[in-house]
Amino acid sequence: MKLSRLVTRTQEFVGTYVDAEERRLGTQAVVVGVVVWLAVFLLKLVVHSGFDWLIELIDQAPTFIVVLLPLALGALLVAAIAGSFRVVLHYRDGDGKVHALNAVEGDGLERAISLYFSAEAEPERALLGEQGTEVRWRLPTFTLALRKMAATAVTLCTGGSGGLEASVALVGESVAAGLFKPRAAIEAANEKLGRFSGLWRWWASTDPTSLQAAQLCGISAAIATLIGAPFAAAFFAVEVMYRRRPIIDRLIYALISALVAFFLTHLATGATPTFDLGGAPPPPLYEPRYYLALLVVTVTVAVVARAFREGSKRLDGLFSRVRTGYARHLLGALLTGVIAITAVLAIRSLGLTTPSQPLRLIIGTGESTIEAALQGQLSIGVAIIALAARVAATLTTITSGGSAGLLFPTLCFGTLVASIWAQVFDVAPATLIVPAMTGSLVSIVNVPLAAILLVIEGFGREYIVPSLFILVAASIVSHETSIYRTQRESFDQNEILPGFGVRRIPVPERWVGRDLRALAIRQRYGVTVIGMIDRTEEANGRVDSHVLLNPRADHDLTSGDVLIVLGETERVEAMEKQLIAIATAEVDGHPDDAPPSLRNAPFSDAEGPFSRSPESLDRALDTDDEA
Repeated sequence: MKLSRLVTRTQEFVGTYVDAEERRLGTQAVVVGVVVWLAVFLLKLVVHSGFDWLIELIDQAPTFIVVLLPLALGALLVAAIAGSFRVVLHYRDGDGKVHALNAVEGDGLERAISLYFSAEAEPERALLGEQGTEVRWRLPTFTLALRKMAATAVTLCTGGSGGLEASVALVGESVAAGLFKPRAAIEAANEKLGRFSGLWRWWASTDPTSLQAAQLCGISAAIATLIGAPFAAAFFAVEVMYRRRPIIDRLIYALISALVAFFLTHLATGATPTFDLGGAPPPPLYEPRYYLALLVVTVTVAVVARAFREGSKRLDGLFSRVRTGYARHLLGALLTGVIAITAVLAIRSLGLTTPSQPLRLIIGTGESTIEAALQGQLSIGVAIIALAARVAATLTTITSGGSAGLLFPTLCFGTLVASIWAQVFDVAPATLIVPAMTGSLVSIVNVPLAAILLVIEGFGREYIVPSLFILVAASIVSHETSIYRTQRESFDQNEILPGFGVRRIPVPERWVGRDLRALAIRQRYGVTVIGMIDRTEEANGRVDSHVLLNPRADHDLTSGDVLIVLGETERVEAMEKQLIAIATAEVDGHPDDAPPSLRNAPFSDAEGPFSRSPESLDRALDTDDEA
């Protein structure tokens, strides 16, 4: 009787202070946490067991050079997985160029970011007839997660160099989205259940906000399963999406999923920390020499981060020239193998010793490398060779399309740098390595809050001060860079699909009094005027503005009008530049003082008119719909 009363009062309390939407999202967060944890935990077990088995086979082989065989086989398998049921996503690089991404290949965080914002409401998408969650539902969910898991397992179990976190981020996003995807079979079954037919409609995410909350839950649960730090995992998910604008309402549900994954991991494996400091002494917080060492580590990590980003750009360009996926994957795998073999030969030729098979320092996820460094088992020579080889091997693995991530390799880079300088400054390795992890995450991944939380949760409060010091220094030295080119707020091109966009173009003074037909904008610039902001000055001097969609061809333009044009991004940008040059000439002198190429303003580039006609936009839209 007392229990029944307690349950009733609890329900009344929850119903009073937690609304229906919050109860639904909270329930979803728990379910997402459980399902994503199961998928990621199984993948983690497979990768670690498979890689250990690979190293054992190599140890038993007559020569370690046989590592080239599993690498080549793995590359061909990943190419087959990536090529089957191919799904393409898009991102824009720092130069504004649009690139296509195979959803299965490479760093999964790039793909997860693209999928996360696919359902976000944007006015430009209305032009394509795409709205809200329907955009995400047109893309695969569970099948994408399974293919990514398979590609990651093959990449890392056969000797690829990279981490698990980016892959599981995509797995988490896809699994979470798949749990709420409308499915005809489920709808039909619900209709037959009578009074329970509304259950699925209550569960399903029908708007982008709810879907994004579920996607963040999936990503944070996946990361928490790997690193054992739920708070850092939730902030990592939010920071990767929004950089330095954490969305608190969604963060709460991400924390719920991360906590669920964290507790399930501990139930399955026991309360074992991700990394063991092995009784290392606390950091010497009041020694100036220690902070000098931290500063040197920060600068070195920044140099490594810059080299990594530059290498990534160059190798992206190199591998993009390889026409077939199989050849690209095979070339990347062979380069990874050559780098690993060269590093092992260098270590042996110099008479250096390693705590285990030297290949572990170069290939795999890098966790064993971090453990060895924390225990002080790496000499300066070994650490330098391992750092150079791991940076190169990680680049060749991921840029060639290998399915792996950059979080643990990033931690590994910082660890190896700190291991080198710890011996130079004669300090305990862990006292530099732990703060260096923060510096590497800030310098390469640009997630400062997640970096500091990872240190607090993983190593304790005694490392807060040095980690904060290196975080601030790294933020200044690295100047807010990031390897994730699709991070939110990194661009704003108003594109409705890759290569085509909508832009507002101020009307130059020389166009005032002329109509759209006389200007022949479509013929001269290859863009289409789909609307305009018409500014009319009234008798009292007040300027009235209103939007005209699909304005008439005989509509006369007035001073201050703004045209809304649609077209290929490069055409729109060139039109903007030409009109700015015309306007500048009008301000500095007479309109006829403008360069001859701008007086008539025909659209052309340095080599002549664009080969694509204005109708290419229509064809691109049709092609996109068919895809």
